[in-house]
Amino acid sequence: MHTCQNCQEPVTAQFARVFGDNEGRVFSCPQCPDAGAASEREEKRKQVV
Repeated sequence: MHTCQNCQEPVTAQFARVFGDNEGRVFSCPQCPDAGAASEREEKRKQVV
C-alpha cells in the first residue's frame, strides 16, 4: 500500500502509478488539505529527490 508523503493517507497503487514520481512516491492526494499545501509538497519533493 502506498501512502501520501504530505498527509500520510493511504492511496491506491494505481493512484501512485499515475500521480506519483518514478519511485511511486505520492506528494499530494485528494485527502490533502489545500491551504498552503502546494508549496509544502514541492519542498518535500525537492528534499526527497
